Amino acid sequence: MDNLIFGLSTTAVGMLVVFLGLVILIACITVMGMLNKNAGKKAAPKAAPAPVAAPAPVPPIQMEQPAAENDEQLIAVITAAIAAVWQGQQSGFVVRRVRRTDGMSARARAAREEQIYTHL
Repeated sequence: MDNLIFGLSTTAVGMLVVFLGLVILIACITVMGMLNKNAGKKAAPKAAPAPVAAPAPVPPIQMEQPAAENDEQLIAVITAAIAAVWQGQQSGFVVRRVRRTDGMSARARAAREEQIYTHL
């Protein structure tokens, strides 16, 4: 019975300390907000702004489109490179699909996929 009373009193003291800490934190944030509002009003000058000439319009930046490549030729080149690497080995490796990436490196893509699929 003594252990139960000791445990309940420890829990009550802990909850009281956390609650008072949160109240103090809220009070500090409120005071800082009031001081920040007052500081902003005092620093603002009341002089009229000088007229500023409008800047010249900037022409829009045009992105260069990548040169259109023959996909069949690209696939043939990739397949030839893989065949040169695997030459002499009976691995049975066959290129089934070639797809373009969105500019992300293979290492970055693998790291992202590992993060996504290992934390499900």
